[in-house]
Amino acid sequence: MNTIRTLIIAVALAGSAQAEAQPIPTPYTLQRDADIPGSTTKPQQDEAMRLMGAYLGLWLAQDRDRYPYEQVIAEDAVFQYPYSEEQRLRRIRGRPQIAAALRQLSAEATDWKFSDFRLFETPHPDVFFIQYRGRAYVPATHRIYDQVFLARITVRDRKIADYYELWDRGVRAVAFGTLARKKSS
Repeated sequence: MNTIRTLIIAVALAGSAQAEAQPIPTPYTLQRDADIPGSTTKPQQDEAMRLMGAYLGLWLAQDRDRYPYEQVIAEDAVFQYPYSEEQRLRRIRGRPQIAAALRQLSAEATDWKFSDFRLFETPHPDVFFIQYRGRAYVPATHRIYDQVFLARITVRDRKIADYYELWDRGVRAVAFGTLARKKSS
């Protein structure tokens, strides 16, 4: 099932770079505590996943420079990657800066596949947590990068207004070969 889901996402997201950066909604499982009333509607949930699919579409695009990524980012958006090894990538503000940084990052690995999407509601109808698995080939080390990510996404006016992503630093360090460089420093 995950292979089919990954294939559907890849086909939807890796289409023509001229296409609008709004792929079909990413298949997901809503994680909700039955004892707590829901705080969002199905359209709000689908919108968050549509934006997540467009965000991940950059990693799947054949021509990252032409992928219309800016269409899904709010002008004053803030993207945060607190576990990034580069200080400049830990907090990125503004649409052009975010798009440029992510185009560079997405080129570090190839053959991305995304699966196992889980959407979590928060008490705020515009804020969601999304857990997903990403898998890619890292040409620099000839290793496979297989990671579970947790992202907090804030949606405003059908765009990503805030994005905060966490991952396991050790898994990334092994796949990208940065663990050996740190030990030898």
